[in-house]
This record gives sequence, C-alpha cells and structure tokens, in this order.
Amino acid sequence: MENFEFYNPTKLFFGRGQETRIGSLLVEKVGTDSQVLVVYGGQSAKKSGLLDKVTSSLKASGINFVELGDVRPNPTYEKVKEGVVLAREKNIQAIVAVGGGSVIDTAKAIAICVPYEGEGWDFFEKGVVPKKALPVACVLTLPAAGSEQSKRIVISHQGRKLGTGSDIVRPFASIINPEFFFTLPPKQVRAGVIDMMSHIMERYFTQTPNTDFISGQAEAALRSIMKNGLIVRKDSQNYEAWSQIGLAGSFAHNGFYGLGQKEDWACHGIEHEISAWDETITHGEGLAVVTPAWMTYVWKENPSRFVQFAQNVMGVKEDTEEKTVLAGIAALKNFFKEMGAPVTLAELHAEKLDPQELAEKAVKIPGTLGNFKKLHSEDILKIFELMR
Repeated sequence: MENFEFYNPTKLFFGRGQETRIGSLLVEKVGTDSQVLVVYGGQSAKKSGLLDKVTSSLKASGINFVELGDVRPNPTYEKVKEGVVLAREKNIQAIVAVGGGSVIDTAKAIAICVPYEGEGWDFFEKGVVPKKALPVACVLTLPAAGSEQSKRIVISHQGRKLGTGSDIVRPFASIINPEFFFTLPPKQVRAGVIDMMSHIMERYFTQTPNTDFISGQAEAALRSIMKNGLIVRKDSQNYEAWSQIGLAGSFAHNGFYGLGQKEDWACHGIEHEISAWDETITHGEGLAVVTPAWMTYVWKENPSRFVQFAQNVMGVKEDTEEKTVLAGIAALKNFFKEMGAPVTLAELHAEKLDPQELAEKAVKIPGTLGNFKKLHSEDILKIFELMR
C-alpha cells in the first residue's frame, strides 16, 4: 500500500426533502443578498418540480439568482464559456448545479474559469492546475458520475473530451434525494449504474499490493450496485434500492476507493474518445462496451486480481485460473446485457469509428494510457478489435 493524502470537504445531505435546505446552505456560505448562478440541464428538472423547489428555497433565504439551462450530456466548453460570461456580468458569488454529472461538471468548470485570466480550456488541454474557484453546491438528479463529491471535471471541445481536477472544485455541499431518480429513463439508469461501477473498477484493478481493506470495500460496493441496479430496472420507484445506488455512486468517485493504490483509468480514457467522436453516445453505455474488452486484453498482467474479482464480485469459480477469469468477465458482460446495455461497437452504433484515429488521440497527451498495463496506441487498437 502506498502513502496517500485524502481530503473531502463536501458536506452530504441525503434523503427525502433535503433539497429544501439549499437556500440556507448558500446563506451560510456566501450570505444573504448574494448573487448565485443556477445551472441545470433539459426540461426534467423543471417537469419534476425540483428546479422550482430549489429556486423557492433560494428566494426564501434572500438569495438572488440567475439561471443557465440546456446543459447537454457530454457537456461542452461552449456552454462553460456562456456561463462564465453570465457569471462575470452578474457578479456571481456561488454556483448551484441542479442535475447529474454533466450539469455538475459544467458548474465546476465555470467555477474555475470565472477567476482565471487566461483561456479556460488551458485547464483541460495544457494541464494548468486551478488555483481559485467559486463555491459550488449540488442537487443531484442522476446517480452516475459522482461529480457531486469528486475533484474531477470532464468537458468536450473540438472533438476532444478531456479532464482536469483539484480539491478546490469539490462541491462544498451536495444534496441527494433518491425520490428524484424515480422518473429516470431506462437508458440513464443503466448508464449511471455502469458508470459508477467503472469508477470503482478503475481503482480496484491495480498492481499495488496489500490493499485488502479498500479492495474489500470496493467489492462490497460493486455487489450492492449490481443487486440494486437490477431492482430499479424493474421497479423504478423503489426508494430503498435507489438509496443504495445513490450513496454508492456518490462515494464511487470521491477518491475513497483509490486510497493507497495506483489507479488505472484506461477504460475511461478509451471511452472518452468514443463519446467525443459521437457526442450522442452515453458515457456509461460506452463503458459497457470498453470494459470487458479491456479486461480480456490485460488480465494476464495480474491474473490473481481478476480471479479475486471473479470470485468476490461476480460469484464465479472454475477449475482453472484462466477459466475463472474468463467466467468473471463473461458474468460482468451478462450483467450489462441484463441492464439493457450494449456490449459491442455495433450495438453502440459506433462500428464506423476509426480505431486508429481514436487510439492515437487517446495517448496523445499522456503518451500511454492506464497503469494496470501501460497501453500504447497499438494496444488500444487490439482492444477495439475485442469490442466488435
């Protein structure tokens, strides 16, 4: 196990009715008569009544606000720039994100770009580290990305999907009421479940030895997510199952499951190129295609880790190490299918992508991708073949 530092200042408010506290939380942070930017996505926040509850709470607390809507999945830098202009014009002092990962990432990107004097894309393309940020609070509508507790931001621009991160962008408060997950369409349910599983697996598949405690927690979380994912797929208004998924998804990406170990992130790196190539592709569904292919390609780098996954997470064991590993990968793929997710490029409607181009883009900035096995562009090409 390696040395680590862990800092998570996000205060979590979980359960029914917690969204009504957003006004008082903003008063505590920036005071009354403050100017706040409310960022949201499409019409669901309005139709569900959540946006009205949030703005009513702000009004009742004496908080002034302006709105920025129409944030789309695979959020764009163009929308971030729109928010930056509005925030500077209205002298915004804090941001409230009402939505899922795309909305929260947009809010966090605006938060770091407003005080920055240069071009905001520098944070993503040039690796500039954010030094200042407006405070961000979140009201979650989709459990998936875990952005409501994480220090990461992912934004699309000019055919690239790149990330940045810093502890200063962690939201100071996040509200999760599982009741607002009840009306999510099946596509978003399965994509969210798979995305949060991937956030854990990107950390779980490590070459760092002696990580028993964190590994055990990760295995338990993955089992819980799969069990309850299948429940909400059939019963979309099951509050208790959504509570388990919402809590697991929020902690899946706050850094806990990576404590003391070297993380991988190859699957995310590959998928980001796929959904940057076609922005209509949902990130979680792309991960359902990438992950089993990546596993099939890299498992021989550390077979015992994959045997542990097969036995402790997928509940399978065969008479040889290789059979056990492959049975574990097959069981994971079957779970994705049971959730209704695609597991091939054809099912993802991405069979026409150019593997060579995307493989080269994936390693353009870091040089290689992943840590479980360092992947070069030729490795990624072989993984693309396994996705067919």
